[in-house]
Amino acid sequence: MKYLRIFTISIREQIAYLPVMLLRNIFFIIIFYIFYSLWSAIYQDRETIEGFTIIQMIWYLTFAEAIELSRCGVMNQIQEEIKDGSVVYGLARPYYYVIFKISRGMGESMVRCLPVLILGYAFAYIFVGPLDGYFTALPFALILLIGGLLLNVLWQINIGLLSFWFEEVGPFYWILTKMVFIMGGLFFPIDLFPGWLAGIAKYLPFAFSAYWPARTMVQFNQDIFLTGFLGLIIYASGLLLCSTVIFEIARKRVHVQGG
Repeated sequence: MKYLRIFTISIREQIAYLPVMLLRNIFFIIIFYIFYSLWSAIYQDRETIEGFTIIQMIWYLTFAEAIELSRCGVMNQIQEEIKDGSVVYGLARPYYYVIFKISRGMGESMVRCLPVLILGYAFAYIFVGPLDGYFTALPFALILLIGGLLLNVLWQINIGLLSFWFEEVGPFYWILTKMVFIMGGLFFPIDLFPGWLAGIAKYLPFAFSAYWPARTMVQFNQDIFLTGFLGLIIYASGLLLCSTVIFEIARKRVHVQGG
């Protein structure tokens, strides 16, 4: 229950800054219009590309971007706490540090996500019209979207904890985000890759942060959802285990060096 309480507190804190987040979403409007113009030109003489209509492609983009633009700042928080030594206070409090950061990160991410989803729905509907089966697919896609947000939070925690050994962990996260951009299907579905590359990229962890949630939204069927859901469970469990191991090693290091 205490972690649920932390989660709700994080949500309330983020809602207080909602007007600022709405202003930040101007970037999403610009990105949406650029990609809409690009895909309109590409689809000018064709109905589908690798099984995606232009309507599906634009709706795919809005859903994938909602996940990407909802990234929280938990990695920077961890890095600063380690740099200034305040992380030691977290070790003495009656909660587990990793789970505490997951709770805060998810609260922050989900509040950031909602305005982007609403904007994405409005703009996609205006520019290309309704998506067939939207409300049928939405509950399942939202499950995978939340899972994609969780993967991002876990990646950030793992990278942030590396601050115990590295002074600056930003480059690690930069590499990760670029892998999500390219191999995770953020800007376009992985299906557009050459067959051999698509077969690999679909099952890398990056794809479960963007591709599978967005594809479930636009081409929903049970197999697509179950593949995305299973992959999220596997990779989220692995990242949670990694963050726990890293934290336990780091905590012993703090005790040895700091007493």
